Order: sequence, then structure tokens, then C-alpha cells
Amino acid sequence: MEMNRRDLIRAAVAAALAPAAAGLGLASPREARAAVNCDSPINVIMPPDYTPPLEGDAASDYQARLARATLDFVRESYGARNLPVWGKPLTQVDLDKRVNNIAYWILDGVRRAREVYPVDPAWVMGQIMAESFFDEFAVSFAFAVGVCQFIAPTARGYGMLTAGDRDEHGRLPHKLPEFAGEIRRYYVAREKWKTALRARRGLIPDEGELLLAALKALASGGKLAKAKEYVAAMDKEGALSRQVQEARKNFKAFLEANFAGRDIFDENDLNFLRQFDERVTYSKPIRAMVLMLAKNLKARSGNIVAAAAGYNAGLASTADDNPVYERYGRIPGFEETVGYVSRLFINHHEILRRM
Repeated sequence: MEMNRRDLIRAAVAAALAPAAAGLGLASPREARAAVNCDSPINVIMPPDYTPPLEGDAASDYQARLARATLDFVRESYGARNLPVWGKPLTQVDLDKRVNNIAYWILDGVRRAREVYPVDPAWVMGQIMAESFFDEFAVSFAFAVGVCQFIAPTARGYGMLTAGDRDEHGRLPHKLPEFAGEIRRYYVAREKWKTALRARRGLIPDEGELLLAALKALASGGKLAKAKEYVAAMDKEGALSRQVQEARKNFKAFLEANFAGRDIFDENDLNFLRQFDERVTYSKPIRAMVLMLAKNLKARSGNIVAAAAGYNAGLASTADDNPVYERYGRIPGFEETVGYVSRLFINHHEILRRM
């Protein structure tokens, strides 16, 4: 009986309060839950109907805000330290001119690729920042070149001329023309080195076990099985590694010599560079980067994480065999790629919050 009495009291109080609540405009619990916006501000899936401002005054305004926000982020972050990639203070680099031009070509690229999949211009800006920090003459260890850091085979696939592609690159007035063909030697030697590396590891996969077996053989006065084969494999791998290093050193010197003192904002220099290596220009590389991201987004159902990781490590590396996540892909387990994507999220956030 006591519980029934309490239930009656509760019902009566609720009924008495209902008209008052209605008069005050208060919502019922169900209505209150419906009114609360529970959407997270975090979203890694680019919707296929995303429409950045790409035409007219809205596009011009967005381009200006994108450039300004990026420059503000750089100034606030690197005002008292050397810029990454450049290795010099901000006062010695005209980033304003570069970032404003890059913003223009990003929107141009997004406009061209929108039929493939919509791409966030601010994300592209953050990605270029992570790739090269806007240094058009940036050259990576693997010979990725330019603000978008394309390696030669990928660049050629998007219609770009790269250093060493033409016979005239091996003649004057190009500097160190004798090294123009070293890029081909580098790629050939690198593939042979990879094959030799796999062969050596195939003989005795675990080097810890190899060391232990060698020590036991030495202590007992016995012989190590496959010792001669393993030493021969090591010698072959080492010789090919030295060829790779030599070709890399020579071709890097060739690039640096022909980039030295050049200015892509000088018409004469720009004409030379267009006939030497288009990766250091803006229009073709940025359009190609945006198109590549659009293709990756389409292939990974809008997952910007997998799309960006695919740009860095190859789209195939982002495949996920789990049928639940297969269409979205994943970040591959490469330390470089994980760090790369992590920086992209921060760059994107810092640029957007300043816009």
C-alpha cells in the first residue's frame, strides 16, 4: 500500500506541473533529448555532397581566408624558430606569396576534381604543409620533389615532366649533366637491392637466431649451416646498397645544382623549370594531388584518414580485410604514415579554427 500511495502522489504532482511547464515552454524529457544536438564536431568521413565554395566571390573570399589562416598558424607556431624543411627563420622566406598562390591552385584543383569526389581545400593546404612546408624545391630521401612531394613514376602518371626524363637534361646548359641518368640507375639498383635483401633474409630469417647459431658453432669448433651462402648473399646485398647510395648521391647533386638560385616567380626561371622538372611548379602538382585525394576518397567511401594515408603509402596499403570496415579502409602500420596522418589532423584543425 505504501508504494501505491507514493505512485499516486508522484502522478498527481507530475499532472499538476504539466500545465505550468507548458506555460514556461519547457520540453518533455523525450522532446528535450530530441532538441539536443549530439553530433560530434569530429568527422573523418567526407560526405559525397560536401560543397566547398568554388565559384565567384564566395570562392575568392574562401581562398583569401584559407591563405590568411594558414599564414597566421605558421607565424604563431614558428615565429621564434626555424621553419621545417627550409631550415631558416620565417623572416627569410616569402611564405605570403607562396601560400596565396597555393591556395588559388588548391581551389582550382578541388573545382576540377569535384565530379570524382569533393575534397576539403583546408585539408589539402594542411597536407601540403606536412609534405613540404610550401618549399617548391623540397627533395625527400626517396626523391619526392616539390610542394606535393611526388616521386617521378607517380608524377609521370599525372602528366608531369621530371628531371632526367629528356635527353637534353644530360647536356649543357644543365649543370652536372653527366648525372642526369642517375635516377634510372637508382631505381634499377634499388629494385635489385630489394631482391637481394629478400634472398638473404630467406636463408636465415631471424638474425638473432643466426648470431646464436654462429656463436655456438664457434664455441664448439663446428660449422654453421648455410654460412657460405649467407656471406655471399650479404656481400651481394652490400654491393647493391652501395650502388643505390652512389646513384642517390649523384642524382641529388644533379637536382640541387639545377635548382640552385632558381625562382619559380621569375618568368625565365619558370620557363627553365617547366622544361626540367614540373614538380617544382604549382598548377600540375596541386591539381594532381587533389585528384589523387579525390580518387582515394571515392575508393575509401569518404574516409579522409585512409585517403591521406594512401597518398603517403599507396592506396593498396590502406585496404582492410574485415568486411565491416573494408569499404572505409584503414591507416597502415607504418610509423612514418601514422605520424604523417597525425600531423595532418592538427594542421587541418589549426587552419580551420583561424578561418
